[in-house]
Amino acid sequence: MMPCPDGGPILLAPTPPPPCSFVQPVQVVLHPHRLMGCSSMQYLPFLNAVEERPAPAAEVRDVWAANLEDELAHVAALLPHYPCVVVDTEFPGEVHGSATPRHLRGARESYALVKRNVDELKLLQVGIALSGPAGRCPVAWQFNLRGFDAGRDPHAPASIAMLRAQGMDFAALRDFGADPRAFAAGFFRCGLGCGRLTWVAFSGAYDFAYLAKVLGGGCRLPETLEGFLGQVRELFGPAVLDVKHIAKFCGEGGMRGGLEHVAAALGVERAAGRAHCAGSDSLLTCDVLLAMLDRFFQDGNVLVHAGAIEGLV
Repeated sequence: MMPCPDGGPILLAPTPPPPCSFVQPVQVVLHPHRLMGCSSMQYLPFLNAVEERPAPAAEVRDVWAANLEDELAHVAALLPHYPCVVVDTEFPGEVHGSATPRHLRGARESYALVKRNVDELKLLQVGIALSGPAGRCPVAWQFNLRGFDAGRDPHAPASIAMLRAQGMDFAALRDFGADPRAFAAGFFRCGLGCGRLTWVAFSGAYDFAYLAKVLGGGCRLPETLEGFLGQVRELFGPAVLDVKHIAKFCGEGGMRGGLEHVAAALGVERAAGRAHCAGSDSLLTCDVLLAMLDRFFQDGNVLVHAGAIEGLV
């Protein structure tokens, strides 16, 4: 696990990267008497102990090539206290579709479509929010990755236009983004790949697929659904939760719809940033999960949904 340096980011580029778009600086306050140490990380037992409280103020911290190592060190220092990792990804849309409506697709057909798209496209952003016995960490990280060129790489034009409208700076990604290989190496070095964490996403098939591709050095995804689910277990451990799947078991008849719709039904507001920005969406997903746990899973039986990724079950 990486040590946490005392100094600020060291700029490696000749000019600094763009400033963070959505920053409300906050101080991370740990409560040692309520937290686990690294050696005792378990899958989800802390979730019963999370007290209902207003979501803390939030900072979405942009990560570029220049500050990648420093911010991974901060993540490493916090993981023993916040062993639940909530992830969101942004990518250039979908270039392959299906004649079968989404709600009629089987798990294997859905995975085949995910694989076709992820094998051809490039990951743009990874958002990571953390949670633990003390609640949600007030800092989330938005890892900006280089390598995508709209003039050369496959993409859905409407998706690129939407991401640009939401604030994504594609020139900054090109000039200042972190190398995906450096991100992958740091992922394992900082402890995110230790296999003892709880991983969470909302409708996470693409999120875990893109992460698996980047962590695998850009290799194509496994040919079969079973092979992919095995890869997910190998990379992230057995405690993988999908909030969209869990929402079906919340309340009378369950909850349906996208992240914003489910958040609104729970009365959860976005803590910082905008929709379709990976750091902000990871924060919102985290707060939605905590609200669900408080209202519908007081006995901790959310564990029965571990490994069930929406669309792939």
